[in-house]
Amino acid sequence: MDINKVVSGLASSGLLGGVAGGALGGALVGNKKMRKSAGTLLKVGGVAALGTIAWKAYQGYQAGQGSPSRPGNSPTNGRHPNGAGIVRDPVWDGLDEQCFAIEDDSADSGSAALLLVQAMVSAAGADGHVDRDERSRIMQRAESLNLPPEEKALLFDVLNQPLTMAQICERVDSPELATEVYLSSLLAVDTSHPEARVYLDGLAFRLGLPQGLVKALKARSEEAGELTAAA
Repeated sequence: MDINKVVSGLASSGLLGGVAGGALGGALVGNKKMRKSAGTLLKVGGVAALGTIAWKAYQGYQAGQGSPSRPGNSPTNGRHPNGAGIVRDPVWDGLDEQCFAIEDDSADSGSAALLLVQAMVSAAGADGHVDRDERSRIMQRAESLNLPPEEKALLFDVLNQPLTMAQICERVDSPELATEVYLSSLLAVDTSHPEARVYLDGLAFRLGLPQGLVKALKARSEEAGELTAAA
């Protein structure tokens, strides 16, 4: 099963209101820079592109934090050497690039790729742009899509049974996946909506993301837009 066809189907249905929706579905969303950004990468690289963007953001976050500290062997006791006094969280130190890789050829229950798609759907439904009538139109557009039977069935599953934020967070079992879940949610909403910003803030808190990493993810998605627009 091709999970990327499901993502494309979500965008074409009109559900996704952010970067992914704008780039994959052709919808006009408020944040034009972000629409050109990672959405283009998603179209070219599929769900696997989320892992690449998340890794680059993590690298930027780590660079801003300084070298990883080692317990009992650091003169700053896990704090910034510039004296800022911010304690380093060892959970977010020394993550490996390979652990950010996403296998987008699997849509099995419990797969990271499917969870990221589910996170997009949940976030998109939280930004306030989908009411009962709009949901009905989304389902009608989804039904009309030219998708293989398996992909269309999965598309309807994720549309009809969106996970709650709590259910999504319960399925996250690593800091790398937490980063990617937040990123996929960020790309699925129009952040000009207050409801979307509240949802993203709550998600970042539930996932335990450092504030610096959240900023890096937002900056990386915008930076990717500038690069793809210039290409």
